Amino acid sequence: MKAPAIIKAIVLLSGWALAAWLLFARPLEPIKLAPGPERGAQPPPATQSGVETRFREWSANPALAGALVGFCLLDEQSGILFGSPLAGTALCPASALKTVTTAAAFELLGPGFTFATVLSSDGPISAAGVLDGHLDLSGGGDPTLSSADLDAMADDLVKSGLKQVNGKLRVHGGSAGTAVSDHWCWGDIGNAYGAGAYGLNIDRNRIAIEFQPADHEGAPATLLNREAPTKGTRWVNHVLTGPPGTGDQVVVYSEPYGRTITLRGTVPAGESSFTVNGAIPDPPARAGEILQAGLEASGVKFLGQDLPLRSEGSILATRLSPPLPEIIDHLHKVSDNLEAQSLFLAMGLEKKQDPAEVVRRHWESRGVTFTGLRMIDGSGLARANMIRPLDLAKVNHLARRGPHGERFRQSLTTYLDGKVRSKLGAMSGVKTEVGFLTLDDGRELTFALMANGLDLNVDFWPLREELLRGVASGVSP
Repeated sequence: MKAPAIIKAIVLLSGWALAAWLLFARPLEPIKLAPGPERGAQPPPATQSGVETRFREWSANPALAGALVGFCLLDEQSGILFGSPLAGTALCPASALKTVTTAAAFELLGPGFTFATVLSSDGPISAAGVLDGHLDLSGGGDPTLSSADLDAMADDLVKSGLKQVNGKLRVHGGSAGTAVSDHWCWGDIGNAYGAGAYGLNIDRNRIAIEFQPADHEGAPATLLNREAPTKGTRWVNHVLTGPPGTGDQVVVYSEPYGRTITLRGTVPAGESSFTVNGAIPDPPARAGEILQAGLEASGVKFLGQDLPLRSEGSILATRLSPPLPEIIDHLHKVSDNLEAQSLFLAMGLEKKQDPAEVVRRHWESRGVTFTGLRMIDGSGLARANMIRPLDLAKVNHLARRGPHGERFRQSLTTYLDGKVRSKLGAMSGVKTEVGFLTLDDGRELTFALMANGLDLNVDFWPLREELLRGVASGVSP
């Protein structure tokens, strides 16, 4: 048989064989491919069915539609008891990031740490009470320094016999880093919650701004402040009167060390006066003005002469802040951005390194392997901050079991009949929480819950309480 004929015969027989197999053979099961993890994300860990079921049902709530929600639950040995699909994806933490800062501060600065503000001279004070030199006010980044503290320092100088300063009051209060992050929103930094962190802070770098609403909506509201926070600063008021009951709709715009404060938005009609809180653009200058005014009111004269610099200075008065645990108690309670940022910068100064790197390396040395971490600040105010729920939970787990773990835990807010101690975070479209959950059987677990992209009309906090209450009663030993 010729070769072409042989080939035709083989093809014909093969076709009949294939047709017979397709007709009579059992069908093949389809091949199932397990989805791989997202880039930069850890694969979802093993889960306990009770928590997994609760989270699946909870996250199916229509109120959470379109949002990114990550939930992580660690057991007492740091094992992953449950991790949702987004537990290994970096999300915006808002103020829950503060715990990464405060827990590091406990371990790096220590519970005995205090900020110091120093008043000194560059020359001796004569028996007649004359300082033939300059008076120097040097800030140490204390976020708790108040006008009353400066008045007390002035009193100490007057009681020591100071009557005249031939030179000037020099203020050393530049920020320990950048007072305001480039990643903070322009609409935040002029408002009280967005006040920058300087080397010399005063009255939490906040000022009360008072308005008199007009008699009818849409008319200009009158600014009642007669004086600006620092000399040479001008107000630019564009605030209008809004509908009754609409509350504070004012946005304050200013820049660090600037001399213009611009006011926009509305205050509600029907109020005899209405107060909003803004940020002081130049806290070091304001602190210097307060101190000098207090000294002059007590009879101390400033000649303001340009005198040569001297090196034989002496410390005249020192003000120490409350110890670190008390600062952190207040910081966690009211979510104070200034205090968190001041501690963040203090750790950088202590190590003479970028504070974000200091914090990162500390937690890495304690066993956290970060993926996707972006730590812009220590307060969580920047939307560019990113951390995985898994890593946020691990940091808090390690902090709880560190040398100051119980004190750290006590600083957190408690609710749910004492079953939860946690720190919340919130900004537009973002709600987060990290902390510790005590189960009905007494075990304490660490959790992180992070939601990004929420509808602005969603009341998230009752939803998160529903989830945690269910988890507390539903995790088997």
